[in-house]
Amino acid sequence: MVPNFVVWGDWSLASFLLLYTEMGETSKRVMMARNNLGGLDQSVAFETLYDFRGNQLPQTISNPKVMIMPKNEVNCFVVGTETETGFRIARFSGSQKTGLVDLMIVEMG
Repeated sequence: MVPNFVVWGDWSLASFLLLYTEMGETSKRVMMARNNLGGLDQSVAFETLYDFRGNQLPQTISNPKVMIMPKNEVNCFVVGTETETGFRIARFSGSQKTGLVDLMIVEMG
């Protein structure tokens, strides 16, 4: 468990699906992309975290799962899926305060 982790990352709920077309002399293309407008999630590497006993977490964790236990009224969540080296975390937009959470990081067998 990692106690008192401060979440400053801000998440924007505006996500757009864009459609591009290209017409050349010999080819025609249709391209699609998804872009998020605004927001800045917080990237966290496991090796930068310390558990409640002061031990540094390893550089990689196989099949990690990060669970968030809130300590204030700010809603926070893991963005996307965790990787072996870290995860992304953010708080919902609209809150002026930073989030304060305890992180439970488990290696799923």
